[in-house]
Amino acid sequence: MMDGMTISATPDPNLIATIETLNRSECLNYLATSTIARVGLLVDGRPEVLPVNYALDGETILFRTAKDTVLHQASLSIVAIEVDRIDEVQHTGWSVLIQGVARDLGDAIDPTSERIKRLTLITWAPGGRDRWFRVDPDKMTGRRIRAIPAAL
Repeated sequence: MMDGMTISATPDPNLIATIETLNRSECLNYLATSTIARVGLLVDGRPEVLPVNYALDGETILFRTAKDTVLHQASLSIVAIEVDRIDEVQHTGWSVLIQGVARDLGDAIDPTSERIKRLTLITWAPGGRDRWFRVDPDKMTGRRIRAIPAAL
């Protein structure tokens, strides 16, 4: 380990892999580059992980779902949200994990909820997705793996 980096071999002998811890600002920058996440929650005591389209509003993660879906059960539960990008050819990538309480905005009419509901958040899933959720991170962590020349 070297200055917060873990170093290991890669399939290419001319490259070494580094794993770096991301700071909060780097995590937010990566989150701003994607629109697909996975939300992990407990349902009936068992873990469920489901893909969602999301939007970033400052440090808040927003997603929409339909009533009577598994995701709708996330209301007032601690959830984990993971966003990542992986390059299997280059053996590089990054991953950001957010943990926090999912809050259903429901029919709230406060100024923040009204502003959020006017944001563009396109969902790929069919049907109406009129239930907005927000997750304000209690914890945010991230890692990046890179391949660098072994000669360095």
